[in-house]
Amino acid sequence: MSKEDFLKELDEIIEDRLFIGNSINDLDNEISNNTWSISMEKELANEFTTEDLKLFFNQVQNNRKEQVFKNSDHNMIFYVWFDWQSAGLRFNLISDFHKKLPFGRNYKTIDNIEPILIKFLQFPYHDGFPVEEIEGEVAEGEINIEPFEVYSVIITNY
Repeated sequence: MSKEDFLKELDEIIEDRLFIGNSINDLDNEISNNTWSISMEKELANEFTTEDLKLFFNQVQNNRKEQVFKNSDHNMIFYVWFDWQSAGLRFNLISDFHKKLPFGRNYKTIDNIEPILIKFLQFPYHDGFPVEEIEGEVAEGEINIEPFEVYSVIITNY
């Protein structure tokens, strides 16, 4: 797949309809309806720049801002992280009445998306993990799961 074809496919995500919850009880619905993921083969990742992905995420945020403005009586939290286990960029929106992001382990919020995009583009395992290498790291106790970075920003309804 070419870079242009991939970007054209991303238009669906840019225009996707947002689910906006009405209470804290809607968190599971917000997560299941508002989670998107982007992954690509290493060859394609080598064609992309951080600026290409920043432009895409700006378009997503602009679309979600418009939807929140038209359809919500509260703000929403837009957040992006690099999921190295799936070699993908993942992003979501939840209502701002949730006091923290719905992760089961430690994370660190950052106000600049660029470090996450760089990690994604430079990730050496877009085409899959070499089993021998991972088994060796696990056996030697080398896998260190520190708090991961999450880009987070409030999308306002005004």
